[in-house]
Amino acid sequence: MVYAALSLILLVVGERIPAAGLRGVGAALFAPFDRVAGAADRLFNSWQENEKLHARVAQLESDNARLRLMAAENPRLREQLKLAQWRSLPLRPVEVLALGGGEPLPDAATLSAGKNDGVEVGDAVMTSDGLVGRVTESWPTLSRATLLTDANQAIACEVETTGVNGIVRFVPAPRPRLILSAVAIADTVRVGERVVTSDLSLRLQEIEITPAARLARLRHVFVAPGPRPPADGIPRPKLEFEPNPLSGARTPAARDSVPRRPR
Repeated sequence: MVYAALSLILLVVGERIPAAGLRGVGAALFAPFDRVAGAADRLFNSWQENEKLHARVAQLESDNARLRLMAAENPRLREQLKLAQWRSLPLRPVEVLALGGGEPLPDAATLSAGKNDGVEVGDAVMTSDGLVGRVTESWPTLSRATLLTDANQAIACEVETTGVNGIVRFVPAPRPRLILSAVAIADTVRVGERVVTSDLSLRLQEIEITPAARLARLRHVFVAPGPRPPADGIPRPKLEFEPNPLSGARTPAARDSVPRRPR
């Protein structure tokens, strides 16, 4: 009844009251209702989020149990097949100090670590979503990374589920996009399949892919050691290069290079 009476009074004399004072009175009067409504809204959202988190935790626990089983089986299988054991990459967290270069997407990043921190030219630059580029210049305390959106960058990759080989490169025209090129015509690639790094490729198809990382909003990345001379002395596959007619850049060509043992 009090609020109804105040509403009627405001309807009659509201025009004579200064707007700032009227807003202040209204805010003070309705503040208790705002707090109650806000608390109820937060409680409802928390309940919904809690339900989703419970479902997510259950799914992660199931996935974790499956991965633990696979992790236990994998070393035994690799040992039986006489394959080298997998080794985890040492990841060095660094800060992205600046993004620069191309339009509309950046094609380079300045990193907060350099040679004094063990960052060398050729090291991979990645986020939790995946590869974003590699280190192309390294100074004592800083380094420069060339991103996947640089037209001169080319990364040998493969489709995760099928092992189909190809080369990822950036094409600026007619619209900026990442292309998985050098894919054999006989190979089938479906929409939604993940693309991961590889070392061999065949050139015949081109498939557009979407980067998992948000390249235009990089803030923190990880630097992983790049290729080093092999300990066994056996040369690794090397890819030849050919001009890229779409961007004028140089990208890996379509042939496989088979490793040869030293004579």
